[in-house]
Amino acid sequence: MSEAQGATEFDEGRYLYCAVRVEDGDLTVEGIEDGEVRIVEHDGIGAVVQPVEAMFDSEDLAQVRRWLLSHQRVVDAAGEAFDTPVPFRFDTVIKGDDERVRGWIAENAADLEEALDSLSGRWEYRIELRWDEAGVRESLAAEDDDLADLEERIEASSEGTGYLLEKQYEQRLTERLQGRREEVAERLYDRVAEHATTVETVGNKQTLLGAGGTGETDDEYETVVQLSVLAPEESEGPIGDVLEEFVDDEGFDVRYTGPWPPYSHAPTIGGGE
Repeated sequence: MSEAQGATEFDEGRYLYCAVRVEDGDLTVEGIEDGEVRIVEHDGIGAVVQPVEAMFDSEDLAQVRRWLLSHQRVVDAAGEAFDTPVPFRFDTVIKGDDERVRGWIAENAADLEEALDSLSGRWEYRIELRWDEAGVRESLAAEDDDLADLEERIEASSEGTGYLLEKQYEQRLTERLQGRREEVAERLYDRVAEHATTVETVGNKQTLLGAGGTGETDDEYETVVQLSVLAPEESEGPIGDVLEEFVDDEGFDVRYTGPWPPYSHAPTIGGGE
């Protein structure tokens, strides 16, 4: 949505962090590179902005990550000071002064009102279900009659025949493992959805919440599924209770983070010029 795409420098601009419903509250937070953060308001909708004269563009990944964390800190502060914010993507900039921002709010008032209403009181939670894949494979091998039969045939076969049977065994075990993965992921999705407004399956892409939103994984665990959940804060406990059901299963581990501003569930507002 950046109106400054294609230009890294300009005379005057406003970096957009998020939109909020302006009510009683005070936002005191430093922006990227300790920049000034202010709220530009129009008809009860506030844009949390920072005056800038250039995009935050760098090939230094460490610096970009610091900027991302600063962006996240400002949006978090806005969420604490007001209701759930509508976060904007990193490096979203409107060229112009505060009056241009007010004009942008007026132009997109209907979409902003709808987004603020739909997200009000709801927050993003990230869930990552992991398992000890080696242990799961061992359990599957022990409980599958076809695999047990193949294993007996391998032990009694010649080297050439045994090689072919081993390939069949591995293919069968891989299929069983994928089937179990899909079964567990679907069960988790359905149980969490009972307490959520929206549930989405996500991958390991980098977001404002970090890699996949949950941090780094341990070597002995493999990710089964990652979910991004939009839910009211009062659902945090019930969702945690659901996750305990999975933690109680031997070989499983769950990472549960939040509440976050709804980075993954906020709509794109407006467009470039």
